[in-house]
Order: sequence, then C-alpha cells, then structure tokens
Amino acid sequence: MSLIPDKATLQNSFATLPLSTYRAGETVIADGSRTGRLLILRKGTVAIVKEGTEIAQVAEPGAVFGELSVC
Repeated sequence: MSLIPDKATLQNSFATLPLSTYRAGETVIADGSRTGRLLILRKGTVAIVKEGTEIAQVAEPGAVFGELSVC
C-alpha cells in the first residue's frame, strides 16, 4: 500500500500548506540555523551558499530544503 494514494491527493495536500515568497538575494535559511521548517521549492532558483561560496543551485520544482536532520 502506498503512503500517497494518488497525485491529485498529494497536490491537494500541498495546496493547503502556507506559501512564502522570497526576493532575489534574500536569505531563506542561514547556515547552521535550526528553524524546524521544511521548505519545498515551488518555482524559481535557490542558491546554496556555504561560507560565502555558492556550492550549488537548485531550480527543480519540488526540491526540498530546510530542517532535514533527525533530532
């Protein structure tokens, strides 16, 4: 049995989540911070910067960012 019954159910679940918008260059999550949030990219591009150096860019809708560690 699948945890997600179908694509429509998943999309409806996402539609109820709060939406945040960020401007180009704005910090979404500071390195080393613990926000307790998990973010899903809807559109646009996110740059991952470590110690002032860009190490990656992600533009794939559905990419996951944020508090990924297990406490």
